[in-house]
Amino acid sequence: MKKRKFTQFKPQVRSRHPSHKPLRIGLSLLPFRSVIRLGSTTDLPDTVSNGGKRIECNTIDAVNTSSSKVLMKKAFDSVDIKTPEWWLSKDVGDIVAKDFPIIAKKIHGSRGRGMVKINNEEELGTFLQGNVNGYYFEKFYNYNREYRLHVTEDGCFYCCRKMLKEETPEEERWYRNDSNCTWYLESNPGFNKPSNWDEIEAECVKAIKAVGLDIGACDVRVQSDAKESPKYTLIEVNSASSFGDITLEKYREEIPKVLRKKAIA
Repeated sequence: MKKRKFTQFKPQVRSRHPSHKPLRIGLSLLPFRSVIRLGSTTDLPDTVSNGGKRIECNTIDAVNTSSSKVLMKKAFDSVDIKTPEWWLSKDVGDIVAKDFPIIAKKIHGSRGRGMVKINNEEELGTFLQGNVNGYYFEKFYNYNREYRLHVTEDGCFYCCRKMLKEETPEEERWYRNDSNCTWYLESNPGFNKPSNWDEIEAECVKAIKAVGLDIGACDVRVQSDAKESPKYTLIEVNSASSFGDITLEKYREEIPKVLRKKAIA
């Protein structure tokens, strides 16, 4: 019996995030082997990175850089991304000279786990008496608007605004994640798109390129009290953000575009 020869292949999806599982079903077939990594660093022997032919969307190096907040921030600094000033715990002498509040974050944290807001020098001293291994610090910007932009090198293909739920207690209103937010689409009047959106979008593209990602999500905080060119700061990029139904559909559309473009590069 003649061995069947395949000429169309479904991209492999490498991810451990449960919300990404449906992505494995609806991706378009492509005329070459490929893989998309969403937070995964599982290697494949036949990828371009290993001298093979399998096209990669998000390399292992890029995922590693984006998943370490310190490597990510260093990559941002190398190309002057507008991101909060940050310090390692060994540089605490520099922190006390800065304006509070600051945020202590896990270097390898996600979805806000382990974050602590530090409002003054006394609270910082108390925090430093504990185990600070695996932490870094960054300046807190109390900007009321926060957006998540999903981007490739061609720009933003999907975005949402994180809106605090009304019942969120006061002590939890300084951060925004799935636990205390609802997500407004751009079509919602409450989205309140900043007047300098094009500049913000370009900064996000610059950020994913800095860490080496082909596709990823950027969290950006934006000043609310300025009508023209509000200030903003890019908090982080993420190769494995949570997916809702619309996010899944947008990634199903975008991933084959990225892979086809890389195949002819």
